[in-house]
Amino acid sequence: MAKSAGAAVSNGPMQRLEQIAQLVRTSRNPFSTLDRALHTLTDVLDARGGAIILADASPKRQQEWACGDDQRRIIQMGRELVDGIEAHGEATARHTVLPGAGAGRAPEGMVLSTPLTGVQQAVGVMVFFCPRQPPVPLETALTCLNVVGTVLGCHLQTASLQERLKAQPEHAGDPAALSASYNPDQIVGQSSRMKAIMHEIQQAANSRSTILLRGESGTGKELVARALHKLSARRQQPFVKLNCAALPETLLESELFGHEKGAFTGAVKTRRGRFELADSGTLFLDEIGDMSLAMQVKLLRVLQERNFERVGGHRPISVDVRIIAATNADLEEAVRQRRFREDLYYRLHVVPIVLPSLRERREDIPSLVGHFLVRFNAENRRSLKISSPAMDLIVEYDWPGNVRELENCVERMVVMTRRDIVAPEDVPLSMNLNPAPLAAVPVPSPTPAEPRSSTLPRAVAEIERERLIEALQTSGGVQTRAAMLLGITPRQLGYKLKKYRIAPKALIG
Repeated sequence: MAKSAGAAVSNGPMQRLEQIAQLVRTSRNPFSTLDRALHTLTDVLDARGGAIILADASPKRQQEWACGDDQRRIIQMGRELVDGIEAHGEATARHTVLPGAGAGRAPEGMVLSTPLTGVQQAVGVMVFFCPRQPPVPLETALTCLNVVGTVLGCHLQTASLQERLKAQPEHAGDPAALSASYNPDQIVGQSSRMKAIMHEIQQAANSRSTILLRGESGTGKELVARALHKLSARRQQPFVKLNCAALPETLLESELFGHEKGAFTGAVKTRRGRFELADSGTLFLDEIGDMSLAMQVKLLRVLQERNFERVGGHRPISVDVRIIAATNADLEEAVRQRRFREDLYYRLHVVPIVLPSLRERREDIPSLVGHFLVRFNAENRRSLKISSPAMDLIVEYDWPGNVRELENCVERMVVMTRRDIVAPEDVPLSMNLNPAPLAAVPVPSPTPAEPRSSTLPRAVAEIERERLIEALQTSGGVQTRAAMLLGITPRQLGYKLKKYRIAPKALIG
């Protein structure tokens, strides 16, 4: 039966995209979703056949799907493409001859391919062979493939992370804990430091002990507090937050413990405090280091006796609350200066978890950038991408505001960058927050034995260039391995090779 080209152009791709989105929302098996999406798109494109090839898939799991005619040859095309896919790649079309078909009968046509892209990572490739022009405009077909590639890539990433969490022994025999696993859209990071933090969170979550989260501003203390609550047996009970630095002492006491009607001017009715609201759940006390000494005494009493009285009340109220406190202050120094009670310090410092700054886990920065970019692109209906030099600049910056500053930076780039790809000059780094450079100090003029060419920046550049050459020679010119030896990313290595005009082939030629 002949197809209506007009109907295919106006309704076909959009209807099929909706079908695939519905599959992703409702399917419990991501791999059956891949197979059904592949058949759907093969039909939309009127392709002779199609294939999906996953990159770095587990040997115990299926990693190739195909449909239509000439499946073996189309899979071979996909295998050749999967090794070169990039996280920021796009759907492409090229004319070719179907390989291995034999002389005189090798069909010619168009190959359409797209990477399956998740967050800063390509997880596979999807490829179709069309002997004739697809029934939809080529631009429409490529746009459709880009959208589907991103949806399926993120779907696979999420499923893979959930599978790894289910395999961890902490969840063994506890189905409730599995459903309360980390949300992959919130906690981002695969560095050794973050893996250690996640392990500490899982270890501490089900205890009743007080937890003290420490780290610089913007490192994600509230996010970790919510993860601790979500992974605990209290997950169905309230999670209540209070910023101790946001209120004066008189209001803070009322917020924590509540007040009786008539306790003070304006108390027109009895009000429950945060401790009562968090009964059977978790109370998160942020910026605990800014609490006054008088309030510290009252908080210490609640931690010791597990009961309190409302402001203006005389009846003891008992609660079952798990306390999670957080601070970016140096509590040890505050104790020495008698600004923080030593007994309260030991009550809070039962299970300390120290969150690393962003500059201590730079390898997580590309993933975080990708995570924020996906969110803000969706919110602003954009498809902004980041160039390699811009990403290098972001990774090398110290981020005094940590993840919060990085998040704001990505949002500003999405809103303010006019081009489609972010260049280094588009990255809005808050350089004014960095310490001002020291005032220039007069130094003696160099003697004849000290030539001006031996300045510190030039000496550092020479050392860096030598290390790059040594790493390339040691790795036989393999840039990925050279980057590992130097402790940097392949993207950073490529940028530095261009900077110093180093040709790897010339070193091993």
